[in-house]
Amino acid sequence: MATNDSDSGDTFQDDEISLSRPVRFWILILFDFPSVICSFILLTHLLTNRTARSALNNHAIVVLILFGLPTQLMDVPLYLTFIINSGNVTPAAPSTCIAWWFAAFAFYNGQQILLAWTAIERHILIFKRPWAITKRGRFFSHYLPLILLLLYISTFYSYVLLIFPCENTYQYNLPVCNAYPCYQDDLILGTWDFFGHNILPAFFSCIS
Repeated sequence: MATNDSDSGDTFQDDEISLSRPVRFWILILFDFPSVICSFILLTHLLTNRTARSALNNHAIVVLILFGLPTQLMDVPLYLTFIINSGNVTPAAPSTCIAWWFAAFAFYNGQQILLAWTAIERHILIFKRPWAITKRGRFFSHYLPLILLLLYISTFYSYVLLIFPCENTYQYNLPVCNAYPCYQDDLILGTWDFFGHNILPAFFSCIS
């Protein structure tokens, strides 16, 4: 995958929202820190409490929390660092942008996909309970879909962010390095990423 580092283009100051940087900084700090603590408390309970751990409906919740941690521990801290450094990605390197894109795209969109499945699974566990009574039924209605979704999310975003043959332009003076990986210019991949990973999950979450 080719890369192109760039500090050109519109400055961050030109694209900023009305809230001042100090206000945004403290809002993010005040919400992110308790969020991380709550996530680890929930994970500890769900993984150490035998009853909670064995409940089928909690398995997807654990995965959702794990997918949220990169946003809390990577996306938000990188944005805070961006604000502190006067609107510059730090360190200004392609690896920083790729890591940030994984948090902003792979894990964030992955959460939406998994949330849609959680809603569908909850419907199954409530209205199609016989499907989950036998080991075979649990495997096909619970474990297999979750495994396949995790494999799909990791494979898709590893391919488009690391392997897909296009040239990324890293804008170090914009948040998330401009948040525009080059695969989004591809008609098929870009369209599928938007509709398949954003619109469809929201639709299924609403109707399930």
